Amino acid sequence: MRGARLFLEAAKRHGVKHVFGIVGGEASAILFNEVPGITFCLTRHEFAAGIMADVYARLTGLPQICYSTFGPGMTNLTTGVASAMLDRSPMIAVSAQVDTPEIVYNHTHQCLDNAGVMRPITKFAHEIRSVEEITWAMSEAAKLARVELPGPTFLSFPRDIMLKEIADADGDRLLAAMPSSTPEALAAPPKADIDWLAAQIKAAKHPIALGGNLLIREDACAELREFAERFGVPVCTGLASKGILPESHPFHIGPVNKYLDGILHQPVLDRVFGDCDLMLLLGFDFAEDVKPPMWLRNPSVRTLTLGPMPNAIEKVFQPEREVIGSLRAGLKMLVDRAPKTARPPPDYIREVRDLKARSGESPIQQYPTPPPQGIVKSVRSALGVNGIMCTDIGLHKQYAGLFSATDIPNTFMCSNGCGTFGFGLPAGLGAKIAFPDRRVAVVCGDGGFHSTSHDLETAVRFRLPIVVIVCKDNSFGLIKHYQLSGQQTIFHDAVDFGDVNFVQLAQANGWVGHFVTSRDMLEERLEEAFTARKPTLLEVPVRYQYRF
Repeated sequence: MRGARLFLEAAKRHGVKHVFGIVGGEASAILFNEVPGITFCLTRHEFAAGIMADVYARLTGLPQICYSTFGPGMTNLTTGVASAMLDRSPMIAVSAQVDTPEIVYNHTHQCLDNAGVMRPITKFAHEIRSVEEITWAMSEAAKLARVELPGPTFLSFPRDIMLKEIADADGDRLLAAMPSSTPEALAAPPKADIDWLAAQIKAAKHPIALGGNLLIREDACAELREFAERFGVPVCTGLASKGILPESHPFHIGPVNKYLDGILHQPVLDRVFGDCDLMLLLGFDFAEDVKPPMWLRNPSVRTLTLGPMPNAIEKVFQPEREVIGSLRAGLKMLVDRAPKTARPPPDYIREVRDLKARSGESPIQQYPTPPPQGIVKSVRSALGVNGIMCTDIGLHKQYAGLFSATDIPNTFMCSNGCGTFGFGLPAGLGAKIAFPDRRVAVVCGDGGFHSTSHDLETAVRFRLPIVVIVCKDNSFGLIKHYQLSGQQTIFHDAVDFGDVNFVQLAQANGWVGHFVTSRDMLEERLEEAFTARKPTLLEVPVRYQYRF
C-alpha cells in the first residue's frame, strides 16, 4: 500500500467524500482515484477549491479536503483557508510538498514552509515526515477541525511519502487504530449558573437575545424557539446565524448590522436597543460582526453570555458574566425555569418588518433599474424555503442579508467572519454539491463575481445547475460607500472599472445567460432557470445609494 492510498483511506474513514483542488508535479505519486468513494473536484483556482470545501463542510458538518500542489499552489490556497478559519468551517487543507531530501525552505525549487505559512490561520498544521504518521495526522486534522470553535486544519504531504510503500497488513492496522474524529458532547452549564441566569432574564424589563451561528452547529434552534416563546424574549441575529428562527416568528427581530439604519433610512438600532436593559448573547462570536456599539444604546444595559467557551477577546469585549456550557443543554435548562406567563412581542418587531416590506417597493420611476432589495426578495421567493442563497462580498451582501427572509438554518451562506471577496460563485458550487436536489442561487456584485469567474466552467463540467445573479454597476460599490462616509468624495480610479458583458462570458463557458432589466423579467428568468436545471447567469444593472 502506497502512502497516497493510505492517506485517502484515512480521509474516507473520517467522512471525506470530496477533495477540491488542483494537482501539480506530485501527480507522479497520487492520482486521487486510488480509493472508491472519494470524488476529486478539479477547480480552475485553488481559492475556489478552498471555498467549495468550506461551504460543503459548513453545510454538512463533515470536514472535506481542499488540495493544492506545492509552492504557489499552497499560497493560492491560503485565502480559502483563512476564510474557513473566521467563518468557522471544519475543513481540512492539504498541500503537496517536495521530496523530503529536498526540503530546505526558501532555497530549493518550489519549497516553502507550508505548515509555517498555514499555522497562524489554522487550528493545526503539520508536515508529514513518514508514512506511518499519515493516519495519526489525518485523525488529528479531522478531530481538531470539528472541535468548537470549528475551523480549518492543514497537512503538508511530501511527494516521496506519497510514493512510499508499506505492507497492506501494516496499513490496515494503522487504519484500524485511528480514533474517531466525532467531537465529544459539550458539558451542560452548572445548574446554579442557569438558576441565576433565569432569574436575571425574569427580572429584566426589556431583554433581548442575540443568537450566533453556534445555535446552528449545536442543532439548538428548536430550543431557542421554545426559550423565546416561554420567556417572551425577542431574538436578533447576525448574517451568519440567519435561519435560527423563522423571520416571521413573533419574537424574531431579524438580522442586525451597522448598515441597517442607513438602508432603511430610520434609526432602527435605537428603536430596538434603546430600552434594552439585558442583552443575552447566545453562542456569540465576535467574528460574526455584530459589535457591542450596536446594542449599547442604553447606558444601564447588562450583557450576559451563554455558550461553551469563555470569552477569548477580553481586549475588545467584557460581558458582565459568562455562563459556560452547551448552548443546547443550557437553553433546555432555562426553559424548565420559564415564568408562567411570557411577555408579549414588542411593537418594534412589527415596525422593523413593515419598514423592510416597504423598502425597495416605491413607484418604479424612483428605480430606473431593479432595486437591490427587490432583487433579493425575488431570488429568495424563487428559491423557496429550503433553497440556499449564497452571497458574495460587497454592498449587495448587506441587502441580501437584511432582505432575504430566511426561515430555516443553513439556507443563507456568506463569508461574514472573513468577508472573503470572490466567495459567491465557489460557495454556490460547494452548496450544490452538498445538496444536489435543492435550489441554489448566488447573488454577486460584478467585482466579486469576476474575481472568480474562471470557475464558471467548473459548474458545467460537474453539471451543477446553480443560478448566479450579477448585480452590475461597474464599480466597487461598498468601497464608494466607505469613501463617501469617511472622506465625502469618491476617488474613481480606485473603485470604477470598465464594462464586461457577463452574459457573453457565461455563454462562452457553456452557461445560459440573460440580461435582465426589471423585477418581473428577473422572476420569470429565475423560474425558467430552476426548471431547466442548467447553469444560468442573470446580469442585472443596479444603482446603489452609496451614502446612507
